[in-house]
Amino acid sequence: MRILATGLSGGIGAALQHRLAQRSDVELIALARKPDHAGARPFDVTWDIARLAAALKDVGQIDALVLLHGADILSPPLCQQSYWDRLDVLYQVDVLGSIKTVKAALEHLAPGGAIVVMGWDHADTGAPGDASELYATAKAALVGFAKSLATTLLDRASVYVIAPGWVMTRWAQSLSAEQQEQIRARTRAHRWQTPDEVAAVIESVLQLPPSALTGQVFYVNHGDVMPS
Repeated sequence: MRILATGLSGGIGAALQHRLAQRSDVELIALARKPDHAGARPFDVTWDIARLAAALKDVGQIDALVLLHGADILSPPLCQQSYWDRLDVLYQVDVLGSIKTVKAALEHLAPGGAIVVMGWDHADTGAPGDASELYATAKAALVGFAKSLATTLLDRASVYVIAPGWVMTRWAQSLSAEQQEQIRARTRAHRWQTPDEVAAVIESVLQLPPSALTGQVFYVNHGDVMPS
């Protein structure tokens, strides 16, 4: 299986890369904006569609496209910008960046292939605060795109959304013990998820029979996986 993926430098991406590195039947092709990601192909989701397509011109046939990139609006410097600037960044990176990447990579996706995008478990239920409003807006838009794309590609490829809750990423690790405890107390299972738990779900979804659960959102937020 040849998997083309973005966002592998993040916590969930790094965990997925580690899991797939243990498998002899998987070739993981990394796309990265920063040149310090070893072995990655230069790729910035904010490029225009023509440049993205050109960057993938010689990638060959792939069996899956996994989009794990996303704007971090909770950490500096983005957390210090205005509400509207953060909304624009989320749109450019999470929403438009994902859509353009899918469109640029689609011609390389083998019949029966899979596309995975990242949602958020509160995108359709809501959560208080500016950051939640912004993040939910972007992720809900991406879910709507993914569900419609699934119907468009019904006989050609499967589309899935992974929607995790609170994951112990680098941002989470930067919080004080008190802040971590406050968030942990609000989770369904009263614990933080690990990046590897989410990566394990992504790996499992990639093994599903073609189109069996296409268009599903997999909520990974209390130790179980709940398709919806």
